[in-house]
Amino acid sequence: MKKQLNDIVTHIPLLKKKIEEIAIKYDIHGENLVLEMLKFLNLIHLTNEKLSPSLIVDLAWHEFILFTRYYHEFCLTHFGRFIHHTPSEGSDHTIYEKTIELYIKHYGKPSEIIWGSYATNIWAASDCGACHN
Repeated sequence: MKKQLNDIVTHIPLLKKKIEEIAIKYDIHGENLVLEMLKFLNLIHLTNEKLSPSLIVDLAWHEFILFTRYYHEFCLTHFGRFIHHTPSEGSDHTIYEKTIELYIKHYGKPSEIIWGSYATNIWAASDCGACHN
């Protein structure tokens, strides 16, 4: 995932700037936000299921999508397909819960600043000893 991160920040300096603006608003580091967005896209790739990002990850994804040619090529190169963004009306917490459960399975404890207290509560509830190492 570090290669993907480096590809983005190297090839699209304007995207890096736009994500930094979002990150500053939420008091986080811009590269951390890009990395969390990439983790989310990778979860979609791994599961091929409907998932829901956190608000801040969604904001970063929206900025990424605006670089249409690069986003398209990036998806094909790294995921073998184009990953569409399909907004929905209302919120389905079961989809977000599924996203967080998959996140925990693949990446461990989610950042509360980026994924919210709900996500860290799910992580805490999944306490099975060795799982949190």
